[in-house]
Amino acid sequence: MSSNDPLELIDQYLDRVRVYLPLDSEDAIVELQTHLIEEAERIGEGKMTAGSAMMAIERMGDPKSVANEYAGSGKKVGPVPAEYTGPLSRMLVVIAGVALALIVGAIMIGASLTQLFGANIQNWPFSIPVMIVINLTILFVIIGGISMLDRNRPLTEKTTLESFFGIGVEGFKPKSRVDAAFDFGGGLFWGFVLLLPAVVNLYSEAFMQYYPVVAIFLFLGALRGALFYIGGENNFNLAVEAVLSVVWIGLAVILIGVGWPIQYVYGNTNGIWYRFDLLQFFQTNNIPFVPFPYIWTFIMFITVAFSVWRIIVSSMKITMYVRAGKGLWWQGNWGKRRRLKTPLWKRVLGDQRSYQGGTTYHDGYREDDESQ
Repeated sequence: MSSNDPLELIDQYLDRVRVYLPLDSEDAIVELQTHLIEEAERIGEGKMTAGSAMMAIERMGDPKSVANEYAGSGKKVGPVPAEYTGPLSRMLVVIAGVALALIVGAIMIGASLTQLFGANIQNWPFSIPVMIVINLTILFVIIGGISMLDRNRPLTEKTTLESFFGIGVEGFKPKSRVDAAFDFGGGLFWGFVLLLPAVVNLYSEAFMQYYPVVAIFLFLGALRGALFYIGGENNFNLAVEAVLSVVWIGLAVILIGVGWPIQYVYGNTNGIWYRFDLLQFFQTNNIPFVPFPYIWTFIMFITVAFSVWRIIVSSMKITMYVRAGKGLWWQGNWGKRRRLKTPLWKRVLGDQRSYQGGTTYHDGYREDDESQ
């Protein structure tokens, strides 16, 4: 999608570069962004326009080449071109991680592998490497075909392949500050709701002994949200998230056997409030389908799958940060890209120059203000 905003054009170009860089490359992105802004202003003689930004982008060159210079690659890794090894490996990790999360979630709720993959699995597990080789070959053919179709796209527009690879970037994106705030507020809110006497009065007998533990877990989730809100993504917060995810998986194994936690709801007749037994209502009226166990099973499946995914991502990121020489705590990112803007003093001076009869640039075309 084209834009006349020079900063937006630069961001779109850097989105392409980001796809080919390692996960911890935000500093490189900021450095490239600063260089492009300064170059665009130099080309525009002090005023950055869409035209000068495009010229700066064209001079910087192909996003894959720029990323490879910063990533230190530039050679083939086996049959895979160097520019594709980073995004492709991220995509494979995302796919494998999501698959593992779903499998673990299904096993936790009592589904077997044969139910997941079908009962007639032949030559298991010896067929796995053969399937991997076949699928990788097909993938390389698809990558080559898509690359040929996308070769004439402008530098600021993501290719189809880069949009696909971008899923790998999004999968490892840090928690945003807004999400952290929601974690904090949501954990506190639902923790207190769970402990309200009026709500406790509705629990099933089986859930009655576990609700304090679930409330404590929700408060710990609120603490995790507060840590991410204050410190962003760092090793300490990632470790807390991984530990809480492990704790939840263990708790979910117990809760799945407890069953649907709400047995009663409140009713009102002639201004008098009373408890209404849901399960007894279904049994008394001979209703064959009781949806609550299925709803509870689905909730447990989703939460366990998310927990497994968080463990995978947190473990990978902690390993990555340790290799980078980072310790336990630092001010990390919140998952929102740092977008540089032209400093206020430059914008003010630029506007003054335009009013004083200087030269302005509009989308790459030079116009004299006095002739307008």
